[in-house]
Amino acid sequence: MGKPLLTARQLPEIRAELAQWLDDDSPHGGPATWARGFDPATAASERAAAHDWATALRAAELFCVSTDMTRLAVSAGLALPAYRLHAEDLPAPHGLLLWEEPVTGTYESDETTGCPIVAVTWAVHGGAVHVRTWAAREDWLAFMAQGNPDGGVRALTGEEVRLLRMRHPQALVCMASSQLPFGHVPGWLATTPEDTSTMTMAELEDHTRSSDRQEQAERALVVTWLLMGQTLIREERQEAPRSAVRHIRRLDPGLLTAVRYVQLRHRGVPRQDDGPGEDAGRGYRHRWIVRGHWRQHWYPSRGAHRPIWIDSHVKGPDGAPLLDPGKLVHVLRR
Repeated sequence: MGKPLLTARQLPEIRAELAQWLDDDSPHGGPATWARGFDPATAASERAAAHDWATALRAAELFCVSTDMTRLAVSAGLALPAYRLHAEDLPAPHGLLLWEEPVTGTYESDETTGCPIVAVTWAVHGGAVHVRTWAAREDWLAFMAQGNPDGGVRALTGEEVRLLRMRHPQALVCMASSQLPFGHVPGWLATTPEDTSTMTMAELEDHTRSSDRQEQAERALVVTWLLMGQTLIREERQEAPRSAVRHIRRLDPGLLTAVRYVQLRHRGVPRQDDGPGEDAGRGYRHRWIVRGHWRQHWYPSRGAHRPIWIDSHVKGPDGAPLLDPGKLVHVLRR
């Protein structure tokens, strides 16, 4: 995997430019671009939506998720148990989150019908969180230039791509929007197998292969939120470059210029777990690999269970022979 197309330190400037574009009522602004080709009523609705998302973006906290954590969110998301989302699961009521690696397939893939999703914005409103997924503009333009005959998308000419580039000067392009109601299990999560502990990664991927890209991104987002509430995650604050800060100040002096960079704590060889527990006293003579899995943890404060991710670890007495060492290559795709 090469260097990310978009990085954490770019995010404050990306947010400032995107918010300005969404609020720009000129013929080249976001409302005009979003409303292009719609009937008057739909166009008015799209213009209002653009202004609403500009307001939400300005209030958003900024997050960037490292490559390793992104991969964990995608992998762990395949086995996420049925769960009703709560408002307190979100790290902020408004957010813009960038994944360092796409959470859906790239446009070169034979299985994809769109370009890769790398970012998401959300805003809590009423009893739900409203979500928009975003692709990097360069990925989107490359996809439009290539087209997808099987998906009914023709390849655009060079001139058409040039015009699209002019109409979309911002770094992110919106792919879809949806909402996740609090207190309800999303449809894509309700269909997750109840017992995934014995399924291989290939079987889990087959189970979700038919889901659409927005659902795949929502699954990765929910898991990212859940993981951010665990101790296996650490955060650091990253500031935008000085030149970007000056540009942001000209666009909107009130915008923050820091990003919460979210990553996994050091993960090397799976940890040894030989302390007392439910298996204590059984006299095991070997060690074995327990792959990463979800466990339902009871939270008395909310009177409900919440899934927590249990990372891969070695089970058994310290110093005992390791059964099938080849299984060290486990469910998480490093």
